[in-house]
Amino acid sequence: MTKSSAAKQAIFREPHPLARTLLERTAPGSSVLEIGAGSGRNIAALVATMKVIAIDDSDVSYDRLPFAAQSFDAVLSTHALLHGTPADIEAILREIARVSRADALVSATFGSKRDARFGKGIRIGPHSFAPVDGDEAGVTHSYFTEQELRALLRDFKIECLEEVDVDRIAGAWAHAQSPLLGAVHWFATLRISSK
Repeated sequence: MTKSSAAKQAIFREPHPLARTLLERTAPGSSVLEIGAGSGRNIAALVATMKVIAIDDSDVSYDRLPFAAQSFDAVLSTHALLHGTPADIEAILREIARVSRADALVSATFGSKRDARFGKGIRIGPHSFAPVDGDEAGVTHSYFTEQELRALLRDFKIECLEEVDVDRIAGAWAHAQSPLLGAVHWFATLRISSK
């Protein structure tokens, strides 16, 4: 293994910055739902102090989660809410709200219209495009301005919304053949509104 590939692997073994935020702001022993577990890079950090259920789309449909209402103290989604149309994402957000306790912390990423991939590929709608080649060929991605994302998150209390260049943060497992170049995500820290 080369020095640069070892350094790259180390980057992607670290938990996502939003996972670290969730760890810092959630009490030990809390129940956490990770939506879109991916390579599992966040699991080791979370399970050290939390009760974690991690799912991916091969396990369950994110818009019909098999959990009782108000089951979780926190929710993490570092990539699942980048995919699908705005209507798909809104349906997942409704499920997140349903399965979360009042005032639960939600840490999630969303696509930004500053992302170099916005407007490229097959146009699904005004916010949504699917790449025609690469690792995510055919996978719909949606992108938002701050105003559009705030409208989508209208039922949540927004604590922090920040645009971040993520070429060195996003999971390498999803972009092994075509590494990201110019990728920008919204990092959102939210609270579930009182129920």
